Amino acid sequence: MQVVSRGLGIVVGLLLLVIVELGLRALAIGPSNGLFIAEGEDYRLNPQAARRFFPHQYARLAPGQDRFAQKKDEGVLRIFVLGASTLLGFPNPAQTSFPNFLQLMLEDAYPGREFEVINCGITAINSYVLLDFAEEVAAQEPDLVLIYAGHNEFIGPYGAATPFVRLGSDRSFIKLQMRLQHTRIYYLLGEVLYYAGQWLRPDRQAPSFGLHLVQREIYWGDAAHAETTANYRDNLSELLAIMRTRGVLVALCTLVSNLEGFHPLRSQEPTPPAGAELAGIVNDYPHHAGVHFATGLDRKVRADMKGALEAFKRARDLDTIHLRACAPFNNILRESAVDGVWLIDLERAFAAAAPAGIVGDELISEYLHPTVWGHYLMARNILAEIVEREEVFAGGDVDPDALKTFAQYCRRLGYGVQERVLARNDLILLLRNMPYRDRPQVLEERLVGLVGEQLSELPKMSHAQIENFAGRGGFVFLAKVIEEAGDGDRRRLAAQLMTLAQPLGFMP
Repeated sequence: MQVVSRGLGIVVGLLLLVIVELGLRALAIGPSNGLFIAEGEDYRLNPQAARRFFPHQYARLAPGQDRFAQKKDEGVLRIFVLGASTLLGFPNPAQTSFPNFLQLMLEDAYPGREFEVINCGITAINSYVLLDFAEEVAAQEPDLVLIYAGHNEFIGPYGAATPFVRLGSDRSFIKLQMRLQHTRIYYLLGEVLYYAGQWLRPDRQAPSFGLHLVQREIYWGDAAHAETTANYRDNLSELLAIMRTRGVLVALCTLVSNLEGFHPLRSQEPTPPAGAELAGIVNDYPHHAGVHFATGLDRKVRADMKGALEAFKRARDLDTIHLRACAPFNNILRESAVDGVWLIDLERAFAAAAPAGIVGDELISEYLHPTVWGHYLMARNILAEIVEREEVFAGGDVDPDALKTFAQYCRRLGYGVQERVLARNDLILLLRNMPYRDRPQVLEERLVGLVGEQLSELPKMSHAQIENFAGRGGFVFLAKVIEEAGDGDRRRLAAQLMTLAQPLGFMP
């Protein structure tokens, strides 16, 4: 009798939850969880689609405004691009992201075809989120799904070092939690907890979203590292199975990151003593990311480019703050490109385009986001794969010689000197606030170089554009950055800034 009573209590409790959930939905309490929302005869990306994966104060909106018809026209080739902040062009203007370059290139290369490149990029998401969106994407009759994702596996939702949502590393439990996050009850409880916290601590400063949130260090080879790698493999495998069942063609893109220009954020202890000789120190401190990075710089100076590349890659992999995807993730992507899944090897393409094969600041803005030129390069390589497989995918007449130059595409995308200068100030701010304990020399040199580029390009702008830059606090900001530079650079850059700003009446 007691067992029956308990069972009946559970049934009644579940029934009440269902009634509450249906009531919340009927009252439209809480945002829609769908990846797409209908507007007239079209769909567009739902700005609130990823909100449930983040605490209220860190919620990431989906900024994409790409529209596509609910009823796909015959002859339209529809490409969905899935990934995180790289798809948004960050830290450069959103219009310079590789999906936008690809849209223009496809239109030029296939003048007789109609293409829809639909950018589904959302900042800070990872493969768990993409897996949650997979069925919705597959239902929209895509001719190709491009996936560029893997950098956020440690720090995105459910990751081992995430500052967002994490209740353990068991993948089955995480997937159960993701189902619960679809409910309006989950949303309402989250909002209640957030506002209760605000009420109890009204004087607390509102937290900001940024890299400073990532604090947990994870060492190469430990359990959290192995679990994260395994979960990425399983998420990707399940996502591909969904697409395969729906008959959707998928292209996996390998991941790129800054090797030479980005010093590791943290290194595993012990730390070499101050003044220790670099020669042979790698053998004594094999897990210290900073030692490997210094070794890479030293080997490059000695013209040992192969050795330098190996050292820089090791430094990236051993960085205990995992902002950049380490080697196993690209290995997983390559191994997964079977049974009709394409592989677009952007890592190899970037290495081929980089001086001595070592990717640095020429192609990557900071740690992993490509420069505008890097986005152009990504689009060119994706297009090349499409052209090579045109009978499988695009078909029809192709004219790859119709492609325009990088400068021409930049003009068509509305990216000129003013946009470059404003974005560069944003980049300087980002680099200046990187969460190092002690700012490394390579970062100091990069900041000096970026300020120099600003002072060289500002005179190319119109007076109205310079006035706009000044009104945004641009000159004041540059003056602050210059003040932090070394003596020689500080005097030189300050004099250049004064020479530029004083005649225009924009004294910082």
